[in-house]
Amino acid sequence: MPTLHFFYLKMKKLFSPIVIFIAIIVIAGCSTKFNIGAPYKNITVIYGFLDEADTAHYIRVQKAFLDQTKNAITMSQTPDSSFYRNIDVRMNRISTTTGNFVDSIPMNRVDLDLEGYPKQQGTFFNSPNYAYKFTNTLNPAYIYRIMVTNLTTGEVDSADAPVIEDLNHGVFYVDQLDDVIQNLNGMDFATTGINDQFFSVGGSYNYTAVGNGQTDPVSIVEAVITFNWYDSDIIAKTLTPRSYAYNLGYMSYNSTNGIDFMPLDNTLYSAIYTGMGVAPQHIYRLMDRCDITVYASTNDFSLYQQAQATVGTGLTGSDIEPIFTNIKGANALGLYTSRGSRTGKITMTSETIDSLVASPFLKPVNIAGTIY
Repeated sequence: MPTLHFFYLKMKKLFSPIVIFIAIIVIAGCSTKFNIGAPYKNITVIYGFLDEADTAHYIRVQKAFLDQTKNAITMSQTPDSSFYRNIDVRMNRISTTTGNFVDSIPMNRVDLDLEGYPKQQGTFFNSPNYAYKFTNTLNPAYIYRIMVTNLTTGEVDSADAPVIEDLNHGVFYVDQLDDVIQNLNGMDFATTGINDQFFSVGGSYNYTAVGNGQTDPVSIVEAVITFNWYDSDIIAKTLTPRSYAYNLGYMSYNSTNGIDFMPLDNTLYSAIYTGMGVAPQHIYRLMDRCDITVYASTNDFSLYQQAQATVGTGLTGSDIEPIFTNIKGANALGLYTSRGSRTGKITMTSETIDSLVASPFLKPVNIAGTIY
């Protein structure tokens, strides 16, 4: 079975939620000398991730809009400009072994506010906040193909996503979380030397994707260490929980060669300093156990990340609309794919805690020990 490696090497006396931003395309003119917009047309925007660990799955389906005859700000505040009245959204399941259609799951439109996912405040309208939902348990034996049919025009937009197994820990195996010996050894970075130090996390996938030539759905991996601590106020006699997530970034995953994340130990000291900051007066820091999280996603998300890095943002960006989409359709764009993740606790060794307490570099942070 191909394996995923996210290595940890014990040191002597320390990688999204994959976040997808929903983009509505608005073009506003600053001069009447140029015809900057074509007549109004519908462009379907589809965004969503499937995750085997989720009990409910939400896909956002909206309209992007472009109209030379109407004010863009006014349109952005009108729900009808961003939602379709007459579409059918369903999830078709396709066998990964034969490529044949298995069945179709209708998706219901729901208000995300009522589902517990309120929309952030901004220029655009906040209500309604629609998405399409289904609650079936994901099965790695299937490709999940979203189908969006405009019942008025007959246009059909679609995209495929595999399932990345993260419930089966024999498939998505993380040494620091699943190997008792390594977990008991803990996280040891007690020295501030300059040698490379890295984690060892193993995982494997027995999944075969249909039609894309891959034997593994995973193409990109991200790792995060979350440092947890309590601010102890010796005057007020209070303990306040705090945390700081240090992202080790993305790496391309190759099932043959594996993955090596290699943060320098002094980089982790810097991360702790950045996350905790200089301690306020009367505050001592008590360390808690860390969280290690490993995310895995597909080649489509990898290409999306590469495209985002290439195009840039702001005034220097080269495109108004995204330059990568995996949505199939004449007038459609967006990103629909899947991810998997594993998260668990790991204890820093007593030698590491002693080193953090004694470190001259971390003296302003005022680490006094642990909460446990």
